[in-house]
Amino acid sequence: MTKNRPLLFAVIYIVGSIFIGPAIAVAGYVITPANGDYCDVIAHGSSGQRDRDYALLEGIQTTGSIIMLAVGLVLLIQLWMNRLRINSLSLVLTNIGILVMVTGYLLVLRAGLAANSSC
Repeated sequence: MTKNRPLLFAVIYIVGSIFIGPAIAVAGYVITPANGDYCDVIAHGSSGQRDRDYALLEGIQTTGSIIMLAVGLVLLIQLWMNRLRINSLSLVLTNIGILVMVTGYLLVLRAGLAANSSC
């Protein structure tokens, strides 16, 4: 069991990302008063408050995605450093799983950075 610890963490990352990724993507929208509608100034109270709310939304999505991308990269490095101790099929499957999850986090990061603040 101790020989496959990188594999265990990779599986935890993959399974956890199924829940964490959407939570990061949706969390920012849920905490804004207009639930993601940038043009609804009335729900925010003022355009200044609206801009602050969406700066927070962008920060949540960007920071969460970058952290999870970094964790995925570290796990990929650990897997490849220990590749001789891990079953080849397990190595391939966990690498594919991590790459799929990293792609999802890249999409969340892109959504967070590409927020359009025009109506």
